[in-house]
Amino acid sequence: VCCFLLFSNPKTLLFRILNLKKIFAGTGSLCLAVSLLHAQPPVPAVKIEKAPVINGVLDDEAWQKAHVITEFYQREPNPGAPVSEKTEVYVCYNHDFLFFGFRCWDDPAKITAKEMARDISLGNDDRVQIILDTYSDRRNAYWFQIGPRGSIGDAIVSDNGGTLNKEWDGLWNGKARIVDYGWEAEVAIPFKTLGFYEGNTQWGLKLIRHIIRKLESSYWPEANVNTQKFQVSDAGTLTGLEGITQGVGLDVSPYVVAGLNTRRNQKNNSKLTGGVDIFYQITPSLKSSLTINTDFAETEVDDRQINLTRFNLHFPEKRDFFLNGSNYFQFGIDADQSGPAAKRLVTFFSRRMGLDQNGSPIPINYGAKLTGQVKDWNIGMLHISDDRDRGNSNFSVARISRNLGKQSSVGMIGTYGNALDGRQNLVAGMDVKLASSKFNGNKNIALVLFGLKSSTDSVRSEDVSWGAQFSYPNDFLNIRAGHHQIGKNFIAGMGFVPRTNIRESYAELMIGPRPDRWGIMQVLCGGAVDYITNFEKITETSEVSLTPLKIRFKSGEEAGFALHRQYEFLEKDFRIFGSYVIPGGEYDWWRRTVFLKTKGSRNVWGDGNYGWGNFFSGTRNDLTLAANWKVAVPLFLGGKFQRNHVKLPEGDFTAQIYQLNVNFLFSPSLTLNNYFQYDNDSKVIGWQSRFQWILKPGNEIILAWTSGFRKPDNRYLLEESAARFKVKYNIRF
Repeated sequence: VCCFLLFSNPKTLLFRILNLKKIFAGTGSLCLAVSLLHAQPPVPAVKIEKAPVINGVLDDEAWQKAHVITEFYQREPNPGAPVSEKTEVYVCYNHDFLFFGFRCWDDPAKITAKEMARDISLGNDDRVQIILDTYSDRRNAYWFQIGPRGSIGDAIVSDNGGTLNKEWDGLWNGKARIVDYGWEAEVAIPFKTLGFYEGNTQWGLKLIRHIIRKLESSYWPEANVNTQKFQVSDAGTLTGLEGITQGVGLDVSPYVVAGLNTRRNQKNNSKLTGGVDIFYQITPSLKSSLTINTDFAETEVDDRQINLTRFNLHFPEKRDFFLNGSNYFQFGIDADQSGPAAKRLVTFFSRRMGLDQNGSPIPINYGAKLTGQVKDWNIGMLHISDDRDRGNSNFSVARISRNLGKQSSVGMIGTYGNALDGRQNLVAGMDVKLASSKFNGNKNIALVLFGLKSSTDSVRSEDVSWGAQFSYPNDFLNIRAGHHQIGKNFIAGMGFVPRTNIRESYAELMIGPRPDRWGIMQVLCGGAVDYITNFEKITETSEVSLTPLKIRFKSGEEAGFALHRQYEFLEKDFRIFGSYVIPGGEYDWWRRTVFLKTKGSRNVWGDGNYGWGNFFSGTRNDLTLAANWKVAVPLFLGGKFQRNHVKLPEGDFTAQIYQLNVNFLFSPSLTLNNYFQYDNDSKVIGWQSRFQWILKPGNEIILAWTSGFRKPDNRYLLEESAARFKVKYNIRF
């Protein structure tokens, strides 16, 4: 059906799309009717006197008094059907904590429970999740999850479920265990960990249970397939939260770091230092943070990438201080991480601070941050002073937006600081988002408009950028279209803009019917176009991508085929790899890709893709393979191999990356992770080993070792290393 639609003549295609719209509208009405049928009443929060002991055993008196939720309905694979395994959720609270208890019936032998570490991905494990809209704004929320072996994780949900910041770490507790009838869990969330409006007794609540072997996701209240997985606007209501408090609202987290830096043929450099992070809840909904002599010993290293383009690569932020509250600094289309333009124009890119151009740490002297909400206003402010040798060392950003209606907003942003060169730089901008999650009954739709202007010493013109994007991100029909312009002299000193002097237009269309036969869950097909010209009206890049077929099977496997056509105009030569150079000129080529992904709930799982075709003036074959093996509950092995073989008139080369994870998960609070990487561009073997012992939430011991091995002669030698021993303690008032 998808292929027929894609390659039909224009009249036939238009006729069929119009008929599909009628079917789609009818399906939407049916889903709305089913949703109303399954609508759930508010959940009354039951106040208790004696708190339960959080040990994963639901035998406390508190759970007998708690309100019980049982009406879960599938979002996938059978939308609207009751959950296949009995599920009970208990809700109660006292002056300081919100408590949740879970009883998840299942065959113990079939429960998928491979993970134990904190904040590790549980995407391939059974799990339950809690979404709390503490501001009742139907846009932002806190997200908590726990698996059958007690692995816990948390995140900040923003943009009505469009963005999930999983690097946020809240202080809370959760325990779980597998029992003869399935598994059960207990969760205690301190009110001091959450931001909320004082006196607001009603919060949004959404509960989710995943049974991974069945690819089943069941929700309370019911959620249809058109919603985001963590959409906030359709949450239920938790009522009666009276007399709750955040106390003084002050957290003090001092830490001590001892370490040793080594470099071959140089004297060792020891380190002994300390610092402190201070968090103060100015109001229940507005939080301030101060960090002094910041250290990121526990931060994971970046994944290796070999750049075969002529533009800078975008590496994600991994440092906790910058990730906490990062949703308050999103501007324009930043929240749409799956969009083609999300990383083409990033106004505020926190990796500009505390890191140099090579990603190496620069000491941060101090940082101050203010994030939160005041009625309908969302506020994010940040100032950082780092210890770089040249240029600017002070950076400031302010982002303020105001909610309009249920899902829309208008806001502004300003940054002051320049990590790119020594010139003073100021960027200011405004954006508007018009959105609804109730279009045509239960569909999502959004329009974003934004504009930016930079002010830089010695630059007087062509320093403006603006754009707009329309999105219709729904299950059966997913559409995105946008346009933006980036002036030749636009400089975002605290942002990420790899390409200036461009006008870019793009559009995507994906159709995803669910045939419910032949073992198929969903069939996806569609295409995308991206067209970039400079201000002299010369086409620089043109891309057309076609996905004739991508299949999601009910068995958990995925497979597909894609075609990609690309045109590039190079004004000058550029070095692509080693000493190999692509000469300036015009290039036009086609490539094909096939991909396969296996079910992640198995003890051995993986994925791979193979691409082949032309590339500039030659050819290119790409192979990516990833395999994971859960040897036993404590031991995990994971490997990834990436190979790009390029043939050019100037010669052939092969770019390769090897990655290996060896993780020991002794318990949810005691883990040892080892990560090895090698690429044949830098020719360096990297090894990071990180031991973490969580004594209790907020109190941790971390031992980290990062090293690089190089082969100057016949064997690999330790080129450099950094060992860190960090003790962190949290005092909560």
